[in-house]
Amino acid sequence: MGENDERDSSRRGKPDEDTSSSSLSDLAEDLSSEDSSDGAPSDEAPSDTVSSEESSSESVSPSSTASDQSLSLSELAESLRKRRLEGSGSELGGDQSEWDIITQSADDSDSTSGPDPKTEAVLELVGDASNILLSGQTECAAEESLCSRLMSSSTGDPINLLVVTIGQTPGERLSILQNYLSGPVGNTAVIDVQSYDAGVPSEEYDGPVEIKTVQDATDLRRIGILTSKVLSDWEDSPGQTAVCFHSVSDLLKHVDDQQLVFRFLHVLRGRIHAAGARGHYHLDPTSHDTQVVRTFASLFDTVLEFETDGSVSLN
Repeated sequence: MGENDERDSSRRGKPDEDTSSSSLSDLAEDLSSEDSSDGAPSDEAPSDTVSSEESSSESVSPSSTASDQSLSLSELAESLRKRRLEGSGSELGGDQSEWDIITQSADDSDSTSGPDPKTEAVLELVGDASNILLSGQTECAAEESLCSRLMSSSTGDPINLLVVTIGQTPGERLSILQNYLSGPVGNTAVIDVQSYDAGVPSEEYDGPVEIKTVQDATDLRRIGILTSKVLSDWEDSPGQTAVCFHSVSDLLKHVDDQQLVFRFLHVLRGRIHAAGARGHYHLDPTSHDTQVVRTFASLFDTVLEFETDGSVSLN
């Protein structure tokens, strides 16, 4: 074999670079610039309506450019975690530009009577955490009980409930909450991401509720804008606001790009924190590999791991 043939063979043996995630380096730089300018609140008053949000979401186009090296999901997680520790944040307002980074780049267990004393102690340790990950088998009694506990008022005043549901209908998700919730409820809204069969009948929720529809589960920008709008509308409402995102695992089933979902959750957690609300997010670790679970867990202030027998641990 000649010297030129050896060089050609060597080149053929090298795997091609994965360019599908090359925009993450640009994204990290954009987020860094955005975080450094977050201190000044906008003077513009919110003027968006749901209809204008629909049209604006359709006009968004990817702004990423190719770079020599791509940033891995774990590296992005570490970069964002360090900036959160530095205390960067944003004011809650009508500006929707933050969601522009979210552009498309391509069995029930036996019911338990309630948390045991250990679980009660773990929940107390959660304290004022604004973004909590619930990690465990989905659709079991332990998950539903923990979800409802985190959606209950800690002061006895009416609580405002915002639910983002992807794998279940609004009626199904709210009926589960109603079975476990204790205490008065103020406002209730559901971001209904219609990834289910809309023709299947569901249980009705006993109470007034505002439904905002997202017809495509991959339209992360619209999910984010509608969530921000509800939080903004409730800014002057009495009582606490609790947000349930059900679920991260369901979202990952519909959006193949894990890095895109990571960016979306990064922005969402910031909006919930800025609104003074408490959000929790469901994730089934049996549906993902260990590295994916670990990387997404790094986004949250606290991780509650639960088993189907009702035991809970704080990670």
